[in-house]
Amino acid sequence: MRRGAALAAAALAISVASLARFTPAEDKAPPRVERMKVGGVSREDDAAAEKYFTNTELVDQHGRVHRFYEGLLRGRKVLINFAFTSCKGACPTMTANLARVQELLRARGERVTLLTITVDPENDTPAALKQYAARFKASEGWYFLTGAPANVAAVLRRLGGQVRRPEEHMMTLLVGDTSTGVWLKTFATEQPETLVHLVQHLNDPQ
Repeated sequence: MRRGAALAAAALAISVASLARFTPAEDKAPPRVERMKVGGVSREDDAAAEKYFTNTELVDQHGRVHRFYEGLLRGRKVLINFAFTSCKGACPTMTANLARVQELLRARGERVTLLTITVDPENDTPAALKQYAARFKASEGWYFLTGAPANVAAVLRRLGGQVRRPEEHMMTLLVGDTSTGVWLKTFATEQPETLVHLVQHLNDPQ
């Protein structure tokens, strides 16, 4: 691997791993939005991203198996959050908010993939996730993901979303474009119009 690609891989690992230290519950909250550059579009950088995110298999609400990076991230703009179907706290609010975001993005012609990854794979079966998705009228392009607990845990670790108990999950929303390597970190409860603006201007020069 060329030196530039190696540096990109290191930046990717450091930037994404740092999300594990972020939680809205902390006394000193970080900025509402944090921008992270994690690589470009070269073949080497894509390989580094694939190695970092991994192709761990997850299962969506329709029972379809996906390889995480190859099938759900590569070449896409994505929104990623963490939730579980029996949540009585923030999850319904986050999911309803993201449903509005999806609606606004579709109206503006933006092709964006939404990924909601369960933090409770022991109980969140594809059937449970399908019912949950229908409750919020999730449209095509929104994947509610579960799988073998070890697989889900592996992906959550990569994204900084692993918790000891489901109710401790974060309200983090990751906004990324794997074709450019730019990622943002904000809250899934942010105003829908604000989140849409972030998506549409994700790759603007800084």
